[in-house]
Amino acid sequence: MIKVNVAEIKKHLTGKKILQYDVEPAELDILETDLPVAGLVHIDGELSNVGDVLLLKAKVSAVVNRVCSRCLKEFTAESYGEVTEKYYPAGSPGVENDAYVYDADIVDITEPLRESLLLAEPLRVLCKEDCLGICPVCGTDRNVQPCSCDTGTIDPRLAALKQFIKY
Repeated sequence: MIKVNVAEIKKHLTGKKILQYDVEPAELDILETDLPVAGLVHIDGELSNVGDVLLLKAKVSAVVNRVCSRCLKEFTAESYGEVTEKYYPAGSPGVENDAYVYDADIVDITEPLRESLLLAEPLRVLCKEDCLGICPVCGTDRNVQPCSCDTGTIDPRLAALKQFIKY
């Protein structure tokens, strides 16, 4: 957990605190099954007083172990997330149920940092933009060795129309 003491920030209307951390993924409650981070998570940002709320602006980055969606090779790549989040004092009127609140002079910034890094991870990743992937017929990695398999498939519902196409 990353907790920040904001007593000094609250004393000044435009007070801010610079945040620069290198933390273990466990400190952000990131498990290996959530995101396979290789090394430390880097956090760079600021927490500032903007009147009646505190504003967190930060960038989160980490090197992540990934598996290519086309060829299934393992590789590492950097993942980046950005956070802009408001923190309201506990007991403030009109604050929504899912808003971040802080009590006394301690702000826990763990959850928005964790969420931004997890949400920045794409659903499908490629080891390189022009990855050819694995042949669905013979299983050859087409990045390493070409194959001459016929991979053209026709939707079975439209197969009867093939007779009208003349080559």
